[in-house]
Amino acid sequence: MSHQRIKSGNHLLFVTEPGGHIVRSGKPVEVTEDLSEGIQVQPFYTIRIVGGNRVISEGAVTFKLIMKINRVSFLVLDTLTLEPGEQFTRTYDVPGLMLAIKAEGEHGAGLNAVDVAVFGYKF
Repeated sequence: MSHQRIKSGNHLLFVTEPGGHIVRSGKPVEVTEDLSEGIQVQPFYTIRIVGGNRVISEGAVTFKLIMKINRVSFLVLDTLTLEPGEQFTRTYDVPGLMLAIKAEGEHGAGLNAVDVAVFGYKF
């Protein structure tokens, strides 16, 4: 996102590819890895994060929402564990400048597919 003035309203800041993001058993993966600095959330008042563990997944997946400072993971904002077919939606006051999302499949769970979208809201 550029440094231009952000208009009021909702903005899609991040979304996984239509096929979802693959998460292997016991191996943490940064779902937002294409954004090395993280998702820029600083211009917004609140963010809404929506995610899901697809029905075809072979086990539970744990999501970690992580604040980033200078490209370094800093503090965990929230942790959520979803079984196959479960979804979540959460709204947060903006937690700093950047946000990363990691996912990890439980040990022995095989392959899992997850989806995540992040929206920013500005008055």
